[in-house]
Amino acid sequence: MVAPADWLDLNGKVAVVTGAGHGIGKAIAAALATAGASVIVTDVDGASAEVVGREIGGEGRVLDVSDSTAVDAFFADTARRHGRLDILVNNAGVYRGFGGPIVDVTNQMWRGLMSVNVDGVFYCSRAACRTMIAAGNGGRVINLASTQAFTPGVGVTYDSSKAAVVQMTRTLALEMARHGINVNAIAPGGTWVQEGDAPPTSAIPSATTGEPLADTVSNRLRRIPLGRWGTPDEVGRAAVFLASPMSNYITGITLPVDGGWLLL
Repeated sequence: MVAPADWLDLNGKVAVVTGAGHGIGKAIAAALATAGASVIVTDVDGASAEVVGREIGGEGRVLDVSDSTAVDAFFADTARRHGRLDILVNNAGVYRGFGGPIVDVTNQMWRGLMSVNVDGVFYCSRAACRTMIAAGNGGRVINLASTQAFTPGVGVTYDSSKAAVVQMTRTLALEMARHGINVNAIAPGGTWVQEGDAPPTSAIPSATTGEPLADTVSNRLRRIPLGRWGTPDEVGRAAVFLASPMSNYITGITLPVDGGWLLL
């Protein structure tokens, strides 16, 4: 029987976290490192990735997940240098610039968001699964979805992209099960990611949200049963759970980390 102390032990595991130069990705990378994993922090902002990599005792690399050639080269290099890949966290995503209601969305806005939020998850998952299958050690793929995949209101581009991530997670879980690769997703709810700023304890005025359907999301706290914003660290702990032996028999799920948002 595995001792309780080993349930969350990631020592000897190699993890890649995309979009981890700040915010939720940074917290996930730090949590995995704390659990013992060797973490490769990637971000389109290579300087930020390097800073976070140093902070957590890992390494930082520049990576544009929307560039399939760069993604394939990165994972091939990771396999050569580390000899294995055990955990991929597809965190990279964009939220701003989703363009408003569909009548205002341009092709450029649509492709700009989808190229990261959907294409990036596909490219990285494909490369990582090829690497994991070749190594024969199984592995974990963890995708970052959103509660907006289930309760639309932010905009057709962002909401659609996160719904696609949920379904991609389910399909990949079926495909990869025979290779011992568990594929799951996390759906954060209202998470305060502004470093150095305390989360507000009351509604954010609609005029400052910048969201196309601001009337549906301007008072998030009223919609959250636990009555507060989530933290990046709480999402990071969920990622450790899905990466660890505690979740060995869990695959194909989307785990809400939302303070009860989806209950209402």
